[in-house]
Amino acid sequence: MNLKSIDLYNPETQEDWFPAYETLLEEAPVYQIPDSTIYVISKYEDILTVVRDPKTFSNQPELYGGDPLIEHAEASQYYIDYGFGKDTGRSRWQLLGMDPPDHRKYREVIDSKMMSKSVLEGIRPFVEETVDLLIDGFAQSGEIELVGDFATPLPVTIITAMIGFPLEDMPQLKEWSVAWALPFARNLTLEQSMDVARKGVEFQDYIKRIADERRKNPTDDIISHLVQARYEGERLLTDHEIASIIDNMYVGGNETTTLTITSGLWIMLREPSIYQALVRDPSKIPNFACEVMRIESPTQGLYRTVVEDTEIRGVPLPKGSTVHIRYGAANRDSDVFECPAEFDMERENASHHIAFSQGEHGCPGAALARLEQEIAYERLISRLPNLRLTSGKNDFKHLPGFVLRGLKSLYLSFDPD
Repeated sequence: MNLKSIDLYNPETQEDWFPAYETLLEEAPVYQIPDSTIYVISKYEDILTVVRDPKTFSNQPELYGGDPLIEHAEASQYYIDYGFGKDTGRSRWQLLGMDPPDHRKYREVIDSKMMSKSVLEGIRPFVEETVDLLIDGFAQSGEIELVGDFATPLPVTIITAMIGFPLEDMPQLKEWSVAWALPFARNLTLEQSMDVARKGVEFQDYIKRIADERRKNPTDDIISHLVQARYEGERLLTDHEIASIIDNMYVGGNETTTLTITSGLWIMLREPSIYQALVRDPSKIPNFACEVMRIESPTQGLYRTVVEDTEIRGVPLPKGSTVHIRYGAANRDSDVFECPAEFDMERENASHHIAFSQGEHGCPGAALARLEQEIAYERLISRLPNLRLTSGKNDFKHLPGFVLRGLKSLYLSFDPD
């Protein structure tokens, strides 16, 4: 692909990012999107520099003149008038996206409920049970559409239960989750932004109702933990803080895992030798899962704002400009990964992918996502004999968008129980 022909907002480019990534990595590792103040960073080393330096590259654009995530003033005002005051930036509504030292203070509130080994071991039986119940529902059918029948309900069920939402509310919660993530794609219309705002306020109101119930009758779930937690060991969290933490965790706990599980089955079954290797030796699944995350990163990139004039690779980055850290490109950087376009289940450094990012804003649910993926792959392989792509039904088209990557659908066939 010629550098001048690259259009990262073009649906055709988004369907197959990788020719553009090869060109950017070779010719323009710091690439300014034409007619914008957005600079795309594609090299692995440079992205690590950005995510490890929050003093220079902030996650709070409104503080430094960066592009706000909520782009339309009317939508921002709707949050102020009807919600908890969510504004045009990220810090006041996405508390887990704040810069240090505030970010760490909020992460400390949740990490004990998401990241500890004891929590993951405690949740494992529920993940296994949920996977098996989903498979029980279609094991005799001989064919499924993976996204709707398995890859979506699995992580949604797990995070819904962990947070403490009623499982019967999952259809509505999924609708709010999709709306919450939409602004990261950028360039929304006013109508889209207003729909996001309305659904966002509905989600906030819902979280407050559940939080009020848990204050009266706490249980062993995340929202009960938050209504009793104290910021820096002193004051209780506000409704706004609880809603901000919960909506961030809920979306992060399901969207990307759905995309990754679907990509994993697609990769596994389009190359039968990979599937057969995993059937013969399920101990290869953890490294397989890492390689899936590397080569088909569900979050292709996120944003930072330049705090002060700086440069990367000699390219000036003015204060207030936006840096787009492109994880999907960095995970195919030949300086780090040999033959990066090839899927190598035996790749020794597959776990070095940065699909979960790193630094202060590394994904708090990364370990849970890995657990869900590994159990899902193992159970699907072991319980659905002769698993294969359904002939004539798949077009292998991806969801449109600038940030997330995943197949719209994936039809699979297998020998019924």
